[in-house]
Amino acid sequence: MLGSMAGAVGAATGAYRALDTAALRLLRANNMPVIVATCGRHLVDRRIIAYPEFVTLVADDLSELRDEGIALPRTAQEYIADWIRDGILIRRATAARDESIELSPTAADAIAFLDAIDRPVATVTSSRLANVSDLLASLARDTDPDPSTRIAALQAERDRLDAEIARVESEGSVPADDAAASERLAEILRLAEAVPRDFAKVADSFERLNQGLREQIINHEGQRGEVLDEIFAGVDLIESSDAGRTFDAFYRLLLDPELVERFDASVDAVLDRDFAADLPLAGIAFLRQYLTTLQSESAQVRGTLTDLSRSLRRFVETQEYREQQRLATAINTCEQALMGLLHSLPTTHKIGVGLDLTSMRFSSIGSWALHNPADVRTAETVDEHDTQPLNLENLREMVRLTEIDFGELHGNVAAVVDERATATVGEVLERFPASQGLASIVGLLVLAVEYAIRVPGSEVWTWQSRSGRSKNVSGPRYLFSTVPADWTKR
Repeated sequence: MLGSMAGAVGAATGAYRALDTAALRLLRANNMPVIVATCGRHLVDRRIIAYPEFVTLVADDLSELRDEGIALPRTAQEYIADWIRDGILIRRATAARDESIELSPTAADAIAFLDAIDRPVATVTSSRLANVSDLLASLARDTDPDPSTRIAALQAERDRLDAEIARVESEGSVPADDAAASERLAEILRLAEAVPRDFAKVADSFERLNQGLREQIINHEGQRGEVLDEIFAGVDLIESSDAGRTFDAFYRLLLDPELVERFDASVDAVLDRDFAADLPLAGIAFLRQYLTTLQSESAQVRGTLTDLSRSLRRFVETQEYREQQRLATAINTCEQALMGLLHSLPTTHKIGVGLDLTSMRFSSIGSWALHNPADVRTAETVDEHDTQPLNLENLREMVRLTEIDFGELHGNVAAVVDERATATVGEVLERFPASQGLASIVGLLVLAVEYAIRVPGSEVWTWQSRSGRSKNVSGPRYLFSTVPADWTKR
């Protein structure tokens, strides 16, 4: 009886913990179909997407859904912010100081669960039983420490292969029927689809391990702890962990040229068979790109693993952990002091210190007033003013107050060059005074740098300020000899 109660309590505790996961929040969300239609569509085949690109993709999806009559009043950024807050999406900073978006592991499991409901598949198949049986037999064989048993198993396998070779030589090869082959191919695809989804869980496990190691370093009391000693000794605790070693073995196998060549040859052979003719194009593309996808995803996880290892080492070598230890000690001291005060002072005791907190003002619903659109109507008569006809001269003068009149300067330079064959900036100003003051001087200098020739010496440029005072400045000599044909001559 006690055992059954303990079992029920344990099951209930686990279920309560599940209520606070991103998977349950996704499944219970009011806009769950929208999450699946956006996040599930873009973040399954591509596990990580740059944040700006993801916002654009979600905005396009929301627009398409609105066209079908689905009410989606908020922007893509607002929906994404909610999904990040609920833990459905994870927003990370990248090494390039950008940001990326990915599905949280539990949210990915929830979307896979919904996909399985929408596309149910038979799980009681002979291929699945044969796969389990073969894996179990292989495990029993590879873990057997008795050499004689291993030799007997290998001899039995050799005899079976010899008998099979003899049968094929005498009777010919009899391939599996299409129904059985299709069933085995479907089982292979189901197994293969599960692997890319696990990369998010692997990266998440590395981050939890990194967080746990940091907590051990901060909470350790004493001069040196085991974790610190290993890090100072050059041990990479993340890569040498069980998760790190397992991923490293997978990563090395994935980069094995022999495996890649054998896999590609097997895919080509299977897709050429008659039973694969009904395989959808998505399934064919999935098999063709499978190793490439795994290599890309594993490279991202490998980068995460390397970054976490370097970050943990910097955390120790820069003595940053000492600041964290002092902060943790101060917090613990405050908590102990407060716990001691609770035995002698009530929780309502005033300490004479005020702390302003953000809060919401509550009021009775009876005090609310309905919005009346008539309250914001304008009671006074709106005055109408007749518009004046556009005066091009006034408009030109307004433009000249803020812009350099290069058209005028082009004509001035062209006229002087036409009269004298060559002209300097000073000679242009003598013939045509600076009508825009200093702005005309600046405009002529810009034209001189681009179209004139720099000659030795200097000259004085003169103009009138707005107050009517004469101003001058000494500038370099530029000689205009030719001007563009499109400059208007005065």
